Amino acid sequence: MLVVLAIVLDLGPFADDDLSAAEFLARGDEICKQAHDEFLDIQGSTPRTAADAEAQVEALIEVAEEEREGILDLGAPDSLAEGIDAYVADREQGIKTAAARDDDSIGYEEAQAELASQQAKRQEVAQKLGFNECSEPLVDEDELERQAQPPTGG
Repeated sequence: MLVVLAIVLDLGPFADDDLSAAEFLARGDEICKQAHDEFLDIQGSTPRTAADAEAQVEALIEVAEEEREGILDLGAPDSLAEGIDAYVADREQGIKTAAARDDDSIGYEEAQAELASQQAKRQEVAQKLGFNECSEPLVDEDELERQAQPPTGG
């Protein structure tokens, strides 16, 4: 009976081992790489209608949320916990920006430009933590610079 209880409660020799920092970062990079591949696949075709664009944004948000949750579910080791919390908060801000697209189109474009302009900072934070794949830009430097330009009146 105690053995069954220990298995159910993840106690003693039946407990899942905590990940080392290296294991956490490697698994996190796997999650990010998979998300990047999915982002590129989703963005592989240009939406033809507003409904297509809406569906594309929804799919991108879903992948970003899964990426964030996957990293959180790994359970960061104590040595990385504070940095991972800050990194995940940055990712959450990007998800909220994408989700807010219907409220104010100019505000949304401005927020997207701000997110693009902060990409280098997010990448630097991820690299300082030890990630190689997480927060890697999905576009080249010129395109990222273009995306970082605030919208012009229209």
